[in-house]
Amino acid sequence: MKQTWKKLIGLILIGVCVLAMTACGSSKDSTGGLKKLDDATVDSLVESFGSVVGNIANLDEESIASLMEGDDAFSASAASAWDGAGEDLGTYVETTKGEVEDKDGSYILTLTCTFEKRSADCIFTLDKNGNPLSVTIDPQYSMGEKMAQAGQNTLLGVGTVFVMLIFLCFVISLMKYIPGFVESFGKKKAVPEEIQVPAAPAAPVIPEAAEEEVVDDGELIAVIAAAIAVSENTSTDSFVVRSIRKSTKRNWQRA
Repeated sequence: MKQTWKKLIGLILIGVCVLAMTACGSSKDSTGGLKKLDDATVDSLVESFGSVVGNIANLDEESIASLMEGDDAFSASAASAWDGAGEDLGTYVETTKGEVEDKDGSYILTLTCTFEKRSADCIFTLDKNGNPLSVTIDPQYSMGEKMAQAGQNTLLGVGTVFVMLIFLCFVISLMKYIPGFVESFGKKKAVPEEIQVPAAPAAPVIPEAAEEEVVDDGELIAVIAAAIAVSENTSTDSFVVRSIRKSTKRNWQRA
């Protein structure tokens, strides 16, 4: 109930801002663009939206999350802005000053607000009728804080680079083992399993035939040829003795 009441107060203050812009003294510029706001209207806007900043700063995490998921674009923008910067700001104290400028057909209301931890610029964008469209919160950090943040980012970046370089060196050092691993894997794959083939039976031993004794003697051939020619009553020119074999038969013993 308390958070709902805070939201209602914020909406009422926004309504007051709209009424202040439309009812207070103002005049159009020579180009027919946005209305020129007088000092009273600017002061009213600064006071009203300063209270809106205070109400946003007092919302708890549950209400912030609910507004971020809501349908109202301005409420979601305000909740998102505070969710990103609220931890660095702390509790809202006061609004010290504010100014309004027109840019691209919209009013830009910049409030300098003081919080528990540091100051911040709260920048509201309003349409030509004074309806709020969006808000951003920009904390103001000291030079020491900016340097510390820059140093932290630098150390984080350099540390990340060194970690990656060390990792790459480690990976490169392992590459010398790759050829041996590939070679051993290839050998295991290339060597087939030994298949045991039964031994062929021994061929039977065939006794060699007795080598025929061949006699090649010129005188013996001439004598035999002459004996044949005499017995056949012919000449030695009518036949040729090519070889003489020794007969193993002993037919002469039978005579």
